[in-house]
Amino acid sequence: IDIPALLALCERYDALLLLDDAHGFGVLGPQGRGSLAHAGLTGPKASRRVLYMATLGKAAGVAGAFVAGDAALVEWLLQKTRTYIFATAAPPLLATALRKSLELIATADDLRHALHQRIAQLRNGLTTLPTNLGWHLLPSSTAVQALVIGSNEAALAVMENLRQQGLWVPAIRPPTVPAGTARLRIALSAAHTEDDVDELLVALRHCAQSGTRPVATASV
Repeated sequence: IDIPALLALCERYDALLLLDDAHGFGVLGPQGRGSLAHAGLTGPKASRRVLYMATLGKAAGVAGAFVAGDAALVEWLLQKTRTYIFATAAPPLLATALRKSLELIATADDLRHALHQRIAQLRNGLTTLPTNLGWHLLPSSTAVQALVIGSNEAALAVMENLRQQGLWVPAIRPPTVPAGTARLRIALSAAHTEDDVDELLVALRHCAQSGTRPVATASV
């Protein structure tokens, strides 16, 4: 995503930019500070037009989420967002765990480097798959990689084929994604090894070369 270009449009049309950085927070940018830091849009270059949100259940490894932005905008959300006003406050234990997670994220350059190596390995490896089935990989520099398969039946068949090979890669289907773009959601982590990614690539190559059949489902 070209964040500077989006912000330029926001300036032009007096708009706000809602940035969902669920997959960038903790992974991208210096000290894992997310997509804005990755794009050099923090500090003096920060924009008051950005409403930044991210999850705490991925890189931070706890639970919940947060929203950050201009103080007036955040205060408006505090007063107007019913789902926040009537929600139960997070327990102190969660806040303590999050503080430790943030400390680890800030000093985890070695883990981020390992993760980005696995991402590059996967993306490079997927370019060698046969092209006859029409699979294609969506652009992403984060740990979540989407391999579009096409029909629901084909995506489920590949998922089941991988499961039978000992690999869990869920198929994401409509209405979560547009019709005809069912996909595999490949989620990497710094704990994955080079051999782990190679195993997945071999399994996917087997699926592509052998062909896939729709998974049989029980009638209702």
